[in-house]
Amino acid sequence: MIFIRKHITMFLLAMLVVAILLISTVAYQVEFTEKAVVMRFGKTVRTIDGSTDAGLKWKLPWPAERLVKYDARSHLLEGPHSQIQTRDGHHILVTLYCSWKIQDAAKFHKSVELVDKAREDIQILLASAKDEFIPKYLMADLINTDPTAVKIDEILARIHAKVAQRASEAYGVDVQLVGIRRIALTEGASAAVIDTMTAERLRYISQHQAEGMAKAEAIRQRARSAADMILAFAQRKAESIRAEGDGAAAVYYGKFQENPGLSMFLRSLESLKKELSGKSVFLLTGSELPAIKYFRDGPSVPDFNADAAKKGQE
Repeated sequence: MIFIRKHITMFLLAMLVVAILLISTVAYQVEFTEKAVVMRFGKTVRTIDGSTDAGLKWKLPWPAERLVKYDARSHLLEGPHSQIQTRDGHHILVTLYCSWKIQDAAKFHKSVELVDKAREDIQILLASAKDEFIPKYLMADLINTDPTAVKIDEILARIHAKVAQRASEAYGVDVQLVGIRRIALTEGASAAVIDTMTAERLRYISQHQAEGMAKAEAIRQRARSAADMILAFAQRKAESIRAEGDGAAAVYYGKFQENPGLSMFLRSLESLKKELSGKSVFLLTGSELPAIKYFRDGPSVPDFNADAAKKGQE
């Protein structure tokens, strides 16, 4: 009995191993980040996209059916750092990169099968598109101090469209993004770019100087016009004030004519105010300044009593 039980146990273990091996040949797991291709006698019979149909799957055992799985996540590759000539004859070194992923697993397996092979082919497509489009542009379209003059986005859009179309048609690959990894200048191109940028800066300087001189001349012209208007207004105002003063002074001329001596005395006082406005001490004589004699002799004031008596006699 012990011998029979021992052999039954060994038999069951053997059957379990066989069952596990058999299940492993007909069952497979597709992850969320994978795409799988099931081939029957070398022909694709179905594809599974893990992003929408992940989980445990079944197939016929090998060699009837064979399973190939691919990573469905994005891949990043960098193209060769090669020299290229722009339309205006400058030589530059440009490196492109792109992001891609497998879109049609069946087409991908049929055309390239291996991811490394696909990477090499996409690099060739990238280099070909770069050599096709960049020579159609000027150096200033790639390198420029004016951001609005740079056409890198336009160049990359054209390269991306070309590479994406070829990769999708030939390999079932979705090229998601194309970008410039690096732009470098050769020694000769560097000198030419520096000369071009210097000439451009000098042109900007001349333009700004001309604009500044034009604005300055316009400001001076407006200032002259404003000054002429103010001066004309001031002259008119001065003439008006002078006329008002002459009119007001005419009232006092009659008073001064009644006593010219008093008039001269008052004018002499005004003259002394101006002549003696400083803080210095002067020794003055009437022979030098006529106004001094009024302080020595006094003004000639009429004798009102004598005048009254004279009028009474008359």
